[in-house]
Amino acid sequence: MGLPKKMESWRAALKFINRCPICGSNYSSDRARLFAKNDTANLIHLTCSKCSSYFIAMVLFVGRGLSSVGMVTDLSFEDISRLHKTMPFTINDMIGGYETIHHKFFLHSLIIKD
Repeated sequence: MGLPKKMESWRAALKFINRCPICGSNYSSDRARLFAKNDTANLIHLTCSKCSSYFIAMVLFVGRGLSSVGMVTDLSFEDISRLHKTMPFTINDMIGGYETIHHKFFLHSLIIKD
């Protein structure tokens, strides 16, 4: 037996991601939203209707089966939708951030406004 059409199959995969890891309540399928997809994977954001925690799951279509991995997050659906579209940090961004927070006047600059 094959998978349903890939557009709907991420919803079918929700039966495997059925409990909130924070409070143990069952997820409601109407609180699951797709925020990214490609030919073999879908990224899904779930919100627990009981404790309002957030969970992100990646559902992969492997051959004739499914695989999934997920994690608890503090990002809302709006946050993850917006951030998913941004460019990743470059090594120069990371070096610049490191240099900024290690500058001797960094803490002073947070307290004193020009």
